[in-house]
Amino acid sequence: MRMILGRLLVVAVLAAAAAAAESEPRLPAAEQEGVYAVLEAVNPGFPWRASFPDDLCLAGPHGVSCDDDDGGNASHVVGISLGYVSDFSANPSCAAPSAATLLTSGLLAASFPRLRSLFVYGCFVGDDDARPLPPLPWRLPPTLQDLVLVNNPALTGRLAISAASLPLLRRLVVASSGLSGDLPSTPFPRLEQLVLSGSRFAGRIPSALVQGLANVKILDLSSNLLAGGIPRAIGGLTQLVKLDLSSNTLAGPIPGELGGLASLELLDLSNNRLTGGVPAALRGMTAIREMYLSGNRRLGGRVPADMFAGLKGISAVGLSDAGLTGTIPASLGESLRNVTYLGLDGNLLEGEVPPALAKMAGRVRLHGNRAVCISPEFLAGAPRPRIAGVPSCNATQAAPVTRRPVVMPVPLASAEKPAAAAQQQPMRIGSCVVVAMLLLMLS
Repeated sequence: MRMILGRLLVVAVLAAAAAAAESEPRLPAAEQEGVYAVLEAVNPGFPWRASFPDDLCLAGPHGVSCDDDDGGNASHVVGISLGYVSDFSANPSCAAPSAATLLTSGLLAASFPRLRSLFVYGCFVGDDDARPLPPLPWRLPPTLQDLVLVNNPALTGRLAISAASLPLLRRLVVASSGLSGDLPSTPFPRLEQLVLSGSRFAGRIPSALVQGLANVKILDLSSNLLAGGIPRAIGGLTQLVKLDLSSNTLAGPIPGELGGLASLELLDLSNNRLTGGVPAALRGMTAIREMYLSGNRRLGGRVPADMFAGLKGISAVGLSDAGLTGTIPASLGESLRNVTYLGLDGNLLEGEVPPALAKMAGRVRLHGNRAVCISPEFLAGAPRPRIAGVPSCNATQAAPVTRRPVVMPVPLASAEKPAAAAQQQPMRIGSCVVVAMLLLMLS
């Protein structure tokens, strides 16, 4: 009896397992074949089909993610990540330059009707990987929400996408690539992150692009070849948290409209060609934590102490090499008492460092301002005795004129020995008078 019950139990378990297997959503054959085609395009030397013969949603390689459809009868590929990142994120590695054609061939659009995420990391890094994209529009699934291309310096060509072809795009990240040309000029109304940095994008920042970024929170166009002015329309991106336009060739004034970015926490406009000083309107950035304007050597103007007075949460300020003039306002020590970094080095500032900055001595950079000095009052209140590269005011004062002997050169009698003239030491006035009297007595 026990034997019969045991056999019945085994049969029941096997039947349940079979039923569960039958109820698991299956990846459609077309998508299964599409995954194989993508993997073979990026790394044709690996036996993908033999290594992963089963349903790729149930037993596929790392980097392929799936989701069930609404009815639960099928699975669909919703994410593809290519390029080895680390042992903890061992995506399929790239070993074929032809992988670049995945962006323009239409394979992804034809194979994956529900693809939401495409991530490509470090697939094109050396000269052997160099593969310019054909001058064609990128053909990607219109369902795509996240397009991330990171560390692909050998990927060259243009970023040929538009909001019409990718209407659901929420995140567009192209960092450290060889892509060049103009930025997309069409608005992406759903975009929340736009990062096009460390590449070779050139030309102006299109106003149409900026005006269509109503929901963007991160705008990073740093380290490119962008020129022209900063669009005033950026001041209307009220949800912006990070704005980084550093290391371009942007010129002209900093738009006062940026002061309307009340949610902004990081502003980096460093290493451009901006002029016109720091606008007082930036005091409207009440959430700002970091502000970097360094490296704009023609920015000019004075240290904007009044502007910082209302920015209570700011922790880092970079105003190095910005052509600032005048004295350092005493109120700066109160306005920026909580900062961990204040860069004022490499400017044209003058006068004494205000004693109010004494408690910030270890956090302030002032070297490279030839006319700035530290007063005894500053030293008395500083936890550290000095600021690196800034002399004390006593050391910069000139000695009294009455104690400085006047020196006059005496010309040589012969002009045939210029080397001797170079070595001749000047004579004091008293010695010259004695020589003149001797000549009169001998005449």
